[in-house]
Amino acid sequence: MATNDAYTGREHLKEQQQIGKTIDLQGVASFAALVELLASELGTESGKMHGNLPSGSAFNQLVGEIELNNKGFQRKLILFAQPGSPLTLRFKTIWNEGSIPDAPQPAPEVDDENGLVADYFLNGTVEQILPQGRALARYIEDIFAVLDRMVSLGQNSRLSRVSLPASKIEAFEQAEAGNLVRSYAPKSHGLV
Repeated sequence: MATNDAYTGREHLKEQQQIGKTIDLQGVASFAALVELLASELGTESGKMHGNLPSGSAFNQLVGEIELNNKGFQRKLILFAQPGSPLTLRFKTIWNEGSIPDAPQPAPEVDDENGLVADYFLNGTVEQILPQGRALARYIEDIFAVLDRMVSLGQNSRLSRVSLPASKIEAFEQAEAGNLVRSYAPKSHGLV
């Protein structure tokens, strides 16, 4: 019982500290603008946006979702904002071996078996971060690129079943000819 009473006391103290900490309309508008800007910069549409209304008249938490599904990867970015806490970015990535590249796929929830989740905490308000939204979008792309490479780790049995037709490989090699590794041949400067 004492442990239960202590837990209840802590929860009550936390609730008392949260009273009066709500997000005003300007904060809601800034959050929505940040989610829309990121979605636009990432080349997709913003997904769900919702807020928590504990008292029925003011938000104490806002949540926005953006989905980026292509090339067999299903990615979701979830933004969390609440007063007195850093802006939280939750990245979820899953590799879907059976998907058609660039075809829209419904995003399943990432689980421990076949996906990755990474949380980033930005120590700034939405209003402070919003002017740098385009830069944040580039960092988000970089983070998803790392997660895309990591999500297949430990998936050897799944990777062995993937097959690409030779025509797709050749088309890729032609399109990326300048970016592929080439063998090194030293230049001759005519010195004997």
